[in-house]
Amino acid sequence: MYQKIIINPYDGTSHLVKAKTEYSLENALDKKYEEFEKEHYIKERTSEANAENTRIKNILDNYNSIIKKSIAYNFQLYFEELFIENKYKPFESKLIKPNMFDIMKQMEVPYDKKSAIHFKYNKEKKNKEQESQRVFDLAVDYYNKELEKEKKKYLEEAQQYHIDLRKKIEKEKSKLESKDSKEIEKYFSFVLNHSIYPKDIELTKSFELSYLEDRNTIVVSYNLPKEKIVPIYNNYKFIKKDDTITKSNIKESERESIYNNIIYMITLRTIKEIFDSDEKGFVESVVFNGWLDYIDKRNGKDSRSCIITLETTKEKFNDINLNRVDCKECIKGLKGIFASSFLNITPVMPYLNIDRNDSRFIESKEVKDIGLDGYNLATMPWEDFEYFVRELFDKMFNVNGGEVKVTQASHDGGVDAIAFDDDPIRGGKFVIQAKRYNNVVPVSAVRDLYGTMISEGATKGIIVTTSFYGKESYDFAKDKPITLIDGSALLGLLNKYGYENLTIKLDK
Repeated sequence: MYQKIIINPYDGTSHLVKAKTEYSLENALDKKYEEFEKEHYIKERTSEANAENTRIKNILDNYNSIIKKSIAYNFQLYFEELFIENKYKPFESKLIKPNMFDIMKQMEVPYDKKSAIHFKYNKEKKNKEQESQRVFDLAVDYYNKELEKEKKKYLEEAQQYHIDLRKKIEKEKSKLESKDSKEIEKYFSFVLNHSIYPKDIELTKSFELSYLEDRNTIVVSYNLPKEKIVPIYNNYKFIKKDDTITKSNIKESERESIYNNIIYMITLRTIKEIFDSDEKGFVESVVFNGWLDYIDKRNGKDSRSCIITLETTKEKFNDINLNRVDCKECIKGLKGIFASSFLNITPVMPYLNIDRNDSRFIESKEVKDIGLDGYNLATMPWEDFEYFVRELFDKMFNVNGGEVKVTQASHDGGVDAIAFDDDPIRGGKFVIQAKRYNNVVPVSAVRDLYGTMISEGATKGIIVTTSFYGKESYDFAKDKPITLIDGSALLGLLNKYGYENLTIKLDK
């Protein structure tokens, strides 16, 4: 008998293979390796199917934990987070570090054997190397000194920025503690925006929030997720015979039940997070209006309806043990109104809607001379420029059913216009500022815009200027919901919306 011990390369197990002849043994070994490969393939495909089953199970388990994972903030955490999120940019040197290779290249010093052969005088080569080293040392010394100056300047700027930021935050803290409505809205918007939902839940938090001071009530208009967040398939299996992975559809009734429960849990969780984060007792009641965007099956048009509404007091809500309730029955018990099935849309009337009226809003006015051919926007009175920017954005937002309101002219870097867009994805509350400048817009203006956004509880900030922005402004706006529109981009927008006769000529 011929025999040989071989190792399965996929799991490391050893196997003894026997045969009567040497030739038979070779065939037996080939066959055994083929078995190893086939077994491994089957295991891989089976694992692939099992991984999908595990993924679906984790998603569904996470949906069931929406209520349990709610968060609570307090003032101290809130203001520390504000400081962290707005802290000064990291240090980044603008200097170029000296490089010995580059210096030797400039000094024409041979740097490999081949070029050294043709270098006539070793003494000259040595002198150039020494000179290169001297130049490099001087460059490094200069670089280190300039780097220290840069760091010192950066530290001074960062220190002053953080001092100013702390002062600003202290002002906001004082206003919040004195029950300023806008600060309260800003605080609870922060709470809901920073609410972390369980992993694998594809939920884009989009909402509008208003505080009714006379009623100590928070009104939340929440854009609810669509049913596509619920998996369609489950029970993945690898069929060895057909070499395929099959999957089963989750029953429609089961998907409906899962989706309905997600809506109920988002409703209760949002209310809970507001009450749990209300350490100062500003909020006596919460009104939650859940809105859904969908395609109306009757006419094929895009539609938007409120499908769940609930008003409850803190006293009544805090008397509930959310970890032990049936969410649907809990909302019923709180006299909530909702559609019998969220997959079959039945609109309901909200208990209370957000009032978009603001005492700062004023009527717009027509800007004179705007029709003159070649009119230079850089010479327009700043107040007229604010009205004109509002007029432009009004045209832009009206395309999608939004609206733009112009505020009292202050020329102090405050809000020049506020836009409302009901679209659940791109929409929200927009703060717009107009800067009719002839020179570069200072980074402080962009920082102030961001502070105003937070104060207003806005989802996006837009700053429009006739001039331009510096690198610091673009660095600050990076990764923030801020859009910087300079003079060139402004003219592009104006051309798009029918203002083809305007110019911007800066008086530098």
